[in-house]
Amino acid sequence: MQFKSSFYPLLLTTAISFISFIGKAQYADSTLKKAPVNNFWKSSFVKKTSVPLLMFGATALTWPHRKEIREIRNRFIPTFRYKYDDYLQYAPAAAVVALNMAGIKGKHSPKRALVSYAFSLGIMGAVVNGVKHTANIQRPDASARNSFPSGHTAMAFMNAAVLDKEYGEYRHPLYGVAGYAMATATALGRGLNNRHWVTDVLAGAGVGILSTEVGYLITDQIFKNRGMNEPVKRNPVPIQARPSFLEMHLGYATATSRDLKAVPGEEGIYSKGGFNYGLEGAWFLSRNFGIGGEFAFTSFPLNSDRVDLGPDINEVSNGLYTQALGVRYLNIGPYFSLPLANNWFVTAKLNAGVSTGSAGNFILNIKKEFQEEYGTAELPYLKYKPKPAASWSAGVGIQKRIGRNTAIKAYTTYFGSAHEFDMQVLQDIDADGHYVYERQPDDHEKTRFNHLTFGIGITAFLW
Repeated sequence: MQFKSSFYPLLLTTAISFISFIGKAQYADSTLKKAPVNNFWKSSFVKKTSVPLLMFGATALTWPHRKEIREIRNRFIPTFRYKYDDYLQYAPAAAVVALNMAGIKGKHSPKRALVSYAFSLGIMGAVVNGVKHTANIQRPDASARNSFPSGHTAMAFMNAAVLDKEYGEYRHPLYGVAGYAMATATALGRGLNNRHWVTDVLAGAGVGILSTEVGYLITDQIFKNRGMNEPVKRNPVPIQARPSFLEMHLGYATATSRDLKAVPGEEGIYSKGGFNYGLEGAWFLSRNFGIGGEFAFTSFPLNSDRVDLGPDINEVSNGLYTQALGVRYLNIGPYFSLPLANNWFVTAKLNAGVSTGSAGNFILNIKKEFQEEYGTAELPYLKYKPKPAASWSAGVGIQKRIGRNTAIKAYTTYFGSAHEFDMQVLQDIDADGHYVYERQPDDHEKTRFNHLTFGIGITAFLW
């Protein structure tokens, strides 16, 4: 049996992705043109709920693909067992306590901050435990049926939101960025340790942030202006500020090259729509021009229903399953930003770098009557590994600033790369049950992984 090497593509990785280390809306700067009081984008509701709603929306979008996303983890780091997430979830709250003990005042007095924290904790705990026992979702490791949402992630993002409110909004936004970075690491740990699905951590992040908003809202109604420290003198964001940033984004990917798409009337393996996940950042030298880079991962599931396996293989197999193939991009280059009225921005980038692909298998589903003979129900028939290749990307976006250091962006990016493959085909199964593979000669034929992505990102400005 032979397969042409021009069909390999890519599918979804995680997004966990996609949990942000940003905060919520922060103080609006006073030097930008003021919009009317009833401006929707400047409303308190939008500022307090935009990021949680994005997390809940991402939960819904990724729910049908959560098992496919976990497959990426199982293929590359199946033995990951580091329990740092059990402790890191509390680090942002510990930072608030430590800063207060060191005499560094936050936005509120310790008493008022404690009351806000207590309300937030109570709301978060009630929501998480209520949904856990109602949803009854099994954990990825099958240890219990209380997976959704992730309590660790909700705790981490609640604590990060508290640190951001007390110090990020009051003293410097990097406090908030640090808190959300720790919360993101906690969320990633829950997935890597096989304790939660990606949907669990996305929903947990949304619950944690929203619980803090509600907790502080209740406290504000009780304390009014009592227990608030004097405002720290801070420089507003000038209209000419350089929009340096860090960003996380998650989106949909669609193939554009003939090597990936299904061709009517042709046999072979072709791709379905996939996912794109990325981290990027740029340091701006002026308000319009900067230098930055991106680390992105795009992956497509593969469809093998058009593959003719031949009569010999069809006799023992029910068909072929092809693991999704992902491609990682590490690109750098110029970034552009054009500020518009009412805190809108048009963004663009043009990057180049290197791409690497993940290894995978073509797996035969062995019929029951032959499983004892082969010693397995799934037989890895062909192994493949894309070789590193040059890559490039070009993208544009429309961005809306919803807080002093926070923005939401809709983006589209085109990625281009072409890869040769190392391929090994199964030749025999020895007496000990070990698979014997034979490496195929290089034919130097390249498969183009050109694709278009579009989705939503959350940006943290580093004014």
